Amino acid sequence: MERKMRRFKQQLLVEECMVRSSITMREYTDIELALRQFADERQAAIYQSFFKTGPGEYGEGDRFLGVTNPNVRLVVREAWKQTTTDEAAELAKSQWHEVRLCALLILVAQFERAFKKKDEATMQRIASHYLSLHPYINNWDLVDLSAYKIIGRYELLHPDFTLMDEWIKPEYSLWQQRMAMVATWWHAHNGVFNRLISRAETLLTAQHDLLHKASGWMLREMYKHDAAGCETLLHFLEQHVQEMPSVMLSYATEKMSVAERQYWRELRKQDK
Repeated sequence: MERKMRRFKQQLLVEECMVRSSITMREYTDIELALRQFADERQAAIYQSFFKTGPGEYGEGDRFLGVTNPNVRLVVREAWKQTTTDEAAELAKSQWHEVRLCALLILVAQFERAFKKKDEATMQRIASHYLSLHPYINNWDLVDLSAYKIIGRYELLHPDFTLMDEWIKPEYSLWQQRMAMVATWWHAHNGVFNRLISRAETLLTAQHDLLHKASGWMLREMYKHDAAGCETLLHFLEQHVQEMPSVMLSYATEKMSVAERQYWRELRKQDK
């Protein structure tokens, strides 16, 4: 009951913001204003540390309002139907992390609606916008909450779309590589493993643990899907376990028994 009351009060905050500013939720600046109603300096400081925004860290220079994900999603629910794809794409270029997240989740909601309606033109337009925004999709949460829902689905619908097979390569940015790997979530859940395996093999020699984690996560999703996914992971491990980064192996085998995980850890250590 208390949680429902808190959510109701949060909803009133958004509605009050819309009334005070004559907000129609059509202009991206108005969506930012709605998000600012939930800004919290203490939370922003926590995010600055958690998302590694210091000099030389992977999120260097990113800025936060201190808006929690549930409150971002509250604004998304109010905004996504009225916001155009072009407006969401402009919003995604914001200096503020939570504003970019809101924009990406709006695009996700619009893509999912188009997917259900089999609206190919809209899916194409959203996917194109999304790909052009990659310089702004520059932290792991932004990638993980959007890439597979847009690009992953798009890849399954268009097997001849091969851009992610390029972006997985080491000459591309950390976030482009992670996007390409995380996009295979839909592949794993639809029994289509060839690109997932190929990209995981590419990341065996990646330098960043965020790529090892993404690869291990997708391998685990494949393992969970069905017997074929389980068999495919075991074959992958037989081939590559000794060259796998430890965190990739840990993520990939997370759903195995304690004895199985121990077996693969010990095998990895051999001849090293």
